[in-house]
Amino acid sequence: MDLIRINDVVDSFGISSRTLRYYEEMGLLWSNHPDNKAQRYYDTAALERLKQIIVLRKLQIPVKDIVTIFKSESMAALIQAFVDKLESLDTEISALSELRQLVDDFLYKIQMSGIKKISAITLLYEETEKRLATIKKDESITFEKLSEVSREALRLHDIRIIRLPEMRVLTSRHKTGKVENLGEVDMQNLFSIYGFVPSPGMRDCFMRNESRDEWVILIKIPNDYNNETIYLDETLPGGLYAVAATFFESMDDTFILLREWVHNNGDFDLDKNRPEMIEEILPWDIANRFNKYQQDIFIPMVLKNGKGGKE
Repeated sequence: MDLIRINDVVDSFGISSRTLRYYEEMGLLWSNHPDNKAQRYYDTAALERLKQIIVLRKLQIPVKDIVTIFKSESMAALIQAFVDKLESLDTEISALSELRQLVDDFLYKIQMSGIKKISAITLLYEETEKRLATIKKDESITFEKLSEVSREALRLHDIRIIRLPEMRVLTSRHKTGKVENLGEVDMQNLFSIYGFVPSPGMRDCFMRNESRDEWVILIKIPNDYNNETIYLDETLPGGLYAVAATFFESMDDTFILLREWVHNNGDFDLDKNRPEMIEEILPWDIANRFNKYQQDIFIPMVLKNGKGGKE
């Protein structure tokens, strides 16, 4: 039986190891630990299931519906998921069509009034027409096109620019160098025996993406704390971040979209000297009850002039 390492799966499918573990936690995917190896390995059947999950997610089928589809193993569940999605899209299309009509009417009134300097409104109209004209029913569907359309439909709302202060943190990396397996630890209580419990949304606990898609948990500790734990501590440098909220199932696409936003922004550059991070923002009792996890995505950046990166 051929087995593929988790790092190779991450590279091949363009998703994070955290997402793979999430699919396992939801009962959608499985992995192996051959010969007591630390890394997860996936067999051919698991990879085939992963392909199916990815396609359904790119079509924006919710993870809870995907769980139902695979549990029932019937076409009825799959068809119902698509019907529900179509109804959701129809509602959104109807709302957008109404908004387009309002914008069109507003534009007409401005033009008829003789105002000539509000060129942005005309550009908006032309851009809308251009977008509608690019929809081709006979266009072949590829995985790349599906991913592109999925991200376009996701879009980012309420992008925030924040500056995190420098802070001392305890990490989930042992002083021996070993990192706690994020899929096998209780993030809420990992450091509780030392008196540190994270509070979602309070900027006191993060997950940091390190090399080879390794995730390390960071929790804020007092500057004068005497670290006699098994874990390494360090100073988180802080600095500027672009931040956007997302639910877990859309996390990977949100990372891509937020990086693109920073890259295309005329005022900021991506800061490659600091890693990307995640903060859980949904209260634990709500997240655990509904099995729905929401995060803030943090993309490090600096001002174009190189200033303003750090507090």
